[in-house]
Amino acid sequence: MEHFIADIGSNPSYSLHKRARIGDDVIEQVRTDVADLLGVGNQSHVVFTLNATEALNRILWGYVDRDFRVLASNFEHASVTRPLAFLNKRRGIRVERIGDPETGMISPDHIHEACESKPAQLLALTHASNVTGTIQPVPDIVEAAHEHDCAVMLDTAQTAGVLPIKADKWNLDFLAFSGHKHLLGPMGVGGFYVRNPDKLFPVVSGSTGYFDDCDDMPSTMPHRFEPGTPNAPGLAGLGASCRALSEKGITNIRKEHQGLTRKIIKAFKETPGVKIYGLTDARKRVGVIGFNINGLHPSEIGTCLDQKFDIMVRTGVCSCHWANEINGTMPDGIVRASLGYFTKEEEVDLLIEAVSMIAEELPETVCNEV
Repeated sequence: MEHFIADIGSNPSYSLHKRARIGDDVIEQVRTDVADLLGVGNQSHVVFTLNATEALNRILWGYVDRDFRVLASNFEHASVTRPLAFLNKRRGIRVERIGDPETGMISPDHIHEACESKPAQLLALTHASNVTGTIQPVPDIVEAAHEHDCAVMLDTAQTAGVLPIKADKWNLDFLAFSGHKHLLGPMGVGGFYVRNPDKLFPVVSGSTGYFDDCDDMPSTMPHRFEPGTPNAPGLAGLGASCRALSEKGITNIRKEHQGLTRKIIKAFKETPGVKIYGLTDARKRVGVIGFNINGLHPSEIGTCLDQKFDIMVRTGVCSCHWANEINGTMPDGIVRASLGYFTKEEEVDLLIEAVSMIAEELPETVCNEV
């Protein structure tokens, strides 16, 4: 990022001056790096945005037409549920939640049942819940959806960088990703993948630096969906982090997270008063641990962990009220501990110890000392 700002400092484009062309080369290398991590063969079908929220909105607004029927998992984030609610009001679409009412998991049978009597045009599918960490069986779901000519939009905000993703092999129609989470890039970068660009309308228009001799957006990729000046320094940072992740190997990162997740789940299950949400098999979830402690509000627990133990957690509904509804945790929500690339085992031990102190010893005393 520093190199791009200090030594390039130009709007990336195929311009006459060399710094613009160098900047363009940097961005295209980042596109290749991201495509490799997501299992995308044609890197030109990877489009950069400011974040996953913008990416999901671009897909939904550009694909979902009037009177569409959209299926959605119970794990969908507000960046999906709110655009769908808006599209319901503006375009008359129908939104139906499907999946197991207790776990939120979707099976091919859920797809077949939902599409048996009336067609659906899109399935909004979160790869892993940001509330429970539960992972959806994506390949099986996509195969079932395509049997009914239903496109699939996969939200990988919680999985890109920690789970192997194979967009081409899974025949995904759309995929959205966040740059600042497990891909370890800076805030303000994200994007999406589109399998067939002709099926997605460019809802944001403007200059692309290429083919600017007409009023219509160009048909070439990725320019069709990338008007305006990009966050080039941020994308340079994303490229560096993606290359570091590839060097370490996503499978190795996944193995480390599984071990730490398993340790937390085992300890929490053995701690009286602590309730864990989601599947308890670490092989079927990412390192997102949603929990509560009997008799305490999630915000009390979060404040205590922060101020007494210097442990940062998220509390509340975590921008996903649907998942909290099936958990039975509305309106207060949960406490969410999330593992990251740099999380050490001793930090996990501290979390376990802190939660044990709050739950087992003197919760009122421990928290009131803050």
